[in-house]
Amino acid sequence: MTDLHTNAGETTLATDDWPGGDTTTIDPTTTRIVVDTSVLIADPHCFESFGTSALIVPLTVVEELDSLKTRPDDVGRAARTALRAIEELRVANGGSLAEPVPVGDGTLQIEINGIQKHLLIEHGLDVGVPDNRIIGAALGQAAKGSTVMLSNDAALRIKAAHLGLEAAAHEPTRGGGAERPVGWSMIDIGYEVVDCLYAAGGVDIGAVEPAAALNENEFAVLRSGSQSALTRRVGNELVLLAHNVPEPWGLRPRNKEQRFALELLLDPEIAVVTLDGRAGTGKTILAIAAALEQVVEQQRYERVAVYRPLVPVGRADVGFLPGGLEEKLDPWMSAIHDAIVALTDRNSSHDARRLIEELTARGQLSLESVTFLRGRSLQHQFVVIDEAQNLEPTTLRTILTRIGDGTKVVFTGDTSQIDAPYLGESNNALAVLTNAFGGQRCFGHVTLNACERSDVASLAAELL
Repeated sequence: MTDLHTNAGETTLATDDWPGGDTTTIDPTTTRIVVDTSVLIADPHCFESFGTSALIVPLTVVEELDSLKTRPDDVGRAARTALRAIEELRVANGGSLAEPVPVGDGTLQIEINGIQKHLLIEHGLDVGVPDNRIIGAALGQAAKGSTVMLSNDAALRIKAAHLGLEAAAHEPTRGGGAERPVGWSMIDIGYEVVDCLYAAGGVDIGAVEPAAALNENEFAVLRSGSQSALTRRVGNELVLLAHNVPEPWGLRPRNKEQRFALELLLDPEIAVVTLDGRAGTGKTILAIAAALEQVVEQQRYERVAVYRPLVPVGRADVGFLPGGLEEKLDPWMSAIHDAIVALTDRNSSHDARRLIEELTARGQLSLESVTFLRGRSLQHQFVVIDEAQNLEPTTLRTILTRIGDGTKVVFTGDTSQIDAPYLGESNNALAVLTNAFGGQRCFGHVTLNACERSDVASLAAELL
């Protein structure tokens, strides 16, 4: 059986433990995996991650990759990467992929002539539409054996399933699981444990049986009647959080989730932090406040470096912007400016602008696009990657390999608000990183749920 999972009412397909043969002749019992363009854009290195299955790439997908390769963004880079990988396989296997060739434990084939046009026409689908031709190729494979149509395009999966195909969403090999961790949990315990916790400042993980499921640096709210305690897992111990609530740059946490986030942001031993949450939960302002506190006041880091992807809301391109680089980036960095406004004594835009200019002149603050990260080496900096849900997993690797000694990097974003094409809630950089790094000593994650911006923002996030 093919390894299928369910995610929020949607079937997804994991890319490991695939059944089937491992020779260049596809056995009738082998599962055939037909991928569309969105899969190769989201995970251009996935060719060897399908175990012993027969991977089928319709020629239409190659054409679509060719049309995308000139784009200057992450999509273009992923298209070029996928095309180079296919070309290397072609050259290594005699110059043609028309017949199945071995790849990893399975096979790869470019499908050319198997499009079932009559079935597409019979169901009222236009044969000239690329997505429909990909479905037609999958129908051709289904006539030969068990076939799964793999796509991150919901409309394509709906049409494929309507025509009788098994359709599934792609999950990257590493990370991006069906259930993302929230970073904390509520645990009911006996009063003796709470008393011991407050007396000693921590308890062994074995004293709280449900806490054994916590990852390193995850939090737990221990409750016993009217008593409660906020704790964090460090090694094999649940450590009580300090009674004095940290207030970096004058910002006081408004709920337990923000308190948990600040614990991670202010701990120099944790080099990578991810904050996920809907609009208004305080992700960006918490990260900026912690950064300013540790750069300006504590001088733990030399500079705050804020990076954002240049992805417009709704993908409505604003066109070319006038002015120099700083003026062009200014509209994209408005969210950072707004966060600093909220951190000033009078919530003044003028004070915030003056603070930004002062810190920039002293070399303690930089606001840049993720585009300019390649080739950099970030030493002794507090790096904030805002709107990380709009980044490709391939960009995530580029960012993390830039991190040098003494640098802390914080990824913030809302995985329910994704504006970048080809990305979903499970295959964006924020989700992939959260799942891939979970349990590492240098990593911490918190999902914030309570909207603290305003009553209107809270209602919009909840009801719309």
